Amino acid sequence: MLVATLLRKAGYDADVLDAGTIPGGMDGVFGRINKYNFLIMLSSTMASREDAANLRKFKKINPGLKTIVFGAHATFMPGETLLLGGVDFVVRREAETVIKELIDAFAAGAGDAWKKVQGIGWRENGKTFINDFHPFMQNLDDLPIADRDLLPKGVDYFNPIVKRVPYTTMITSRGCPGRCIYCSSPPFYGNKYRLQTAPRVLEEMEYLAKKGYREIFFRDETFTAFRRRVVEICEGLIRSKINLTWICSTRVDTADLELMRIMKRSGCHMLRVGVETGAQELLDNIKKGITVEQTENFFRNAHLVCLDTHAHCMLGVPGETAGTIEETIKFVKKIDPTIVTFGICTPYPGTELFETVKKNHPEIKDGSQCNLDVLHTNAFYNQYFTSLSPEELRKAVRTSYRKFYLRPGYIFRWFMRIKNLDEFRRVTLAATQVLQFIGLGD
Repeated sequence: MLVATLLRKAGYDADVLDAGTIPGGMDGVFGRINKYNFLIMLSSTMASREDAANLRKFKKINPGLKTIVFGAHATFMPGETLLLGGVDFVVRREAETVIKELIDAFAAGAGDAWKKVQGIGWRENGKTFINDFHPFMQNLDDLPIADRDLLPKGVDYFNPIVKRVPYTTMITSRGCPGRCIYCSSPPFYGNKYRLQTAPRVLEEMEYLAKKGYREIFFRDETFTAFRRRVVEICEGLIRSKINLTWICSTRVDTADLELMRIMKRSGCHMLRVGVETGAQELLDNIKKGITVEQTENFFRNAHLVCLDTHAHCMLGVPGETAGTIEETIKFVKKIDPTIVTFGICTPYPGTELFETVKKNHPEIKDGSQCNLDVLHTNAFYNQYFTSLSPEELRKAVRTSYRKFYLRPGYIFRWFMRIKNLDEFRRVTLAATQVLQFIGLGD
């Protein structure tokens, strides 16, 4: 939406196409592609092969179409992305400014002037060319508010942790203060943390409330990284009485009891946090920069304030054993989050973990063999940095879900929480998805 908004402001006719909401799905998109000169796609490592296959189909339907791919995979594996076929240009790191400059250069008809645009890559005469990175945006307040009118009409997107619809997402910062070895966000953003000011965030939230949105899902890596800004945002929401509830992601070392209290008062109802593991030695192995004691304290405070919590846990991190998995399951039961997700740690391009694996196992190539069908549920090179087999890890994921969610006391508490029909539907759908997953296999 933000890329399309910027292009529209520059005078271009830009649309957002969501295949999930178009009749016929991807086939419906194929039927519309002839009207466009450029197709811009955000792609990821796990979707890169499928995305490239669709791009090849687009170009077959519309031979004059130029395709632009951006995202983490294009950033860290630009040459490999171009070799997938169907991709004319890759854009590395932040896409908004680079894409506009690239399209401006083509619109100006100035020959090969586009080759000077920083942050792009392309292939020509069998050779790959990758330009230097474009400088990062220094003032995120300069970004326009993404035009939600670009979204399909009459569609309310669903997310099981969202309490009020319609909802929308916001991203108010870029980067993360953490340096976890499995995460590509810090290197993607140049190991910098940049943010929008509190007045800019409040401006967008007020605008969205007037548009009829009822909840905001902040997709910042660590919304609470700059405490004073969070307090200013919360105070502004309380003062202006903007009718919005919200969700954000945090770290256990960036949200204390007092901060949680004002967040709750301003409409926050859930904190999403990376617990990862209950074994301190494993937290140290992945350079998480937290302690299990900090995690315990974080969840104790969240319970005191009556904030819901979503704990993310990873199995199969470097040094994992059957014993440390059991330790994690016991720990998660102890801290008692509202919901928890368990996934298998996956080496992503751009991360320290990926580079370590690739150094010893170059057959991992660009990492795209791990697609969305098996992501986080099947092991991917974990046997080289744990003592567990792929089958043992696969079973451990389901075992972890069963031991947490199938506790009678936990199930009873959820029934007691349901206050209306909308919440019953939301909880029932989420529970059905969990039960379908843990009911598979062994």
